[in-house]
Amino acid sequence: MFDDYFDGGEVRPEFSKAYVSLWSGWLGKDNLHLLDGVGEEEWSRFNALIAAISTDFRVGIARRDPGVVEFPAKIQSVLSRYEEAMEKDESQFSTFVIPQLHCLITEAWDYTYVIWHRNDGAMDALKPYIADARLHHFSD
Repeated sequence: MFDDYFDGGEVRPEFSKAYVSLWSGWLGKDNLHLLDGVGEEEWSRFNALIAAISTDFRVGIARRDPGVVEFPAKIQSVLSRYEEAMEKDESQFSTFVIPQLHCLITEAWDYTYVIWHRNDGAMDALKPYIADARLHHFSD
């Protein structure tokens, strides 16, 4: 299953990207100060998003080394706590796999997640979860 999503450890090039954030678009230089105001309540919306998705879809976590997708009994068991998340570097960011939707959700910088999808309905299926978590989605 891992190879369905990754090639050489990188997300396959046929996937499109959409972004999930606390804001409705890129902040830009003039609004970077908003990052400093993000606290645990705002940050926890991302965990709420993944937990909600897992109530209706099977959600796994990709482990790039050794190149497997694991499906924990409860996805909450692999979600970072706020304190842990604030100390992560890029190599520790989570990558969630939703096989039923043929998509990935990857943690990224600046309170943004990336949804990697194949333009086959995943975004339509995820939009209500994103809105319920009080997050926003946008594309380049």
